[in-house]
Amino acid sequence: MADTGAEWNQVKRKGRKLRHVSKPVADEKAPSDNLQPNPNPEYSIGDLSKYHDGVTRKFEQSACWQKLEKLLDSALSSRQQLPRIARAVCLGTGPYDPADGSSQARWTAHMQTAAFCAIINTIRSKINQEIKCFIQEPRFTQIDKEFCSKLDLEAVDSPGGFDLVDENTLLYAIHLELEICNLAMRKSLPTVFIGTGLDEWLRVVDGTKERPGHLHRFFKLEDNYHKLPFPDLDYIFSSTSIYLREDQHTHDGCERGHTEEAGKEEVGQQDTEKKGDEKTESKTKSQSLEDQDAATKSDIDSLRLDKLVT
Repeated sequence: MADTGAEWNQVKRKGRKLRHVSKPVADEKAPSDNLQPNPNPEYSIGDLSKYHDGVTRKFEQSACWQKLEKLLDSALSSRQQLPRIARAVCLGTGPYDPADGSSQARWTAHMQTAAFCAIINTIRSKINQEIKCFIQEPRFTQIDKEFCSKLDLEAVDSPGGFDLVDENTLLYAIHLELEICNLAMRKSLPTVFIGTGLDEWLRVVDGTKERPGHLHRFFKLEDNYHKLPFPDLDYIFSSTSIYLREDQHTHDGCERGHTEEAGKEEVGQQDTEKKGDEKTESKTKSQSLEDQDAATKSDIDSLRLDKLVT
């Protein structure tokens, strides 16, 4: 997501490597003050709906969705007890009618929203539970918000979306800043997190395997969640992973071979005893890191990753 406001920063891509462009901010509040909606929206709700229908068809016909649907189906089918997901929160897709008139930004916003809706519908069919969906984007116009309601997405003002995230939430945060992800997960890690994975943050932030305080939530995700790759589509979902919380009642011997056949690279697959030891060690280390959280706020402020626009 690109913006001219001082509090959002762009990540530019050179070849296939991420380059981090950072700017300091005053504090850890939701960086939405300088993110203004388009003062002169061009499209009506009907225009947005018609455009979105076309984007949705493109997404559902794409190789990206075909691969992703198989990954989700395999991962969810292999679980004896599926985690409870009461709500889903989508953050920062970008406006559907951007002020700069960027066709790429518009396409990306609609495509990421189409993917979010497709994922939720797939999970609903597996867990047989109602999932209330929310979406937060500081640059939404009133027309954007009314359009979202037609998709059964309740638009909330920032930072309201952060407050909705708890242990029964699916959090969808494609290409968002590290600070924003930490704000969204400050109360609790969600049941499912979809966004930039730890491996990418380590490349962008410091490239080490140490556990700095501003990444401790992502180390928890890596240690305690089942990780899936999110197939890319024209860089719209590049560097994105899916973290699905491991349920303690899930049989440890559930096959994950089907997921591998669908294209998943196996991440951290170990025997039960070793995995249990690592989780205990991770819990101890993570608590120590949380105690250091206040001392690392300046680091969080200087390490920012914004929405990618190709």
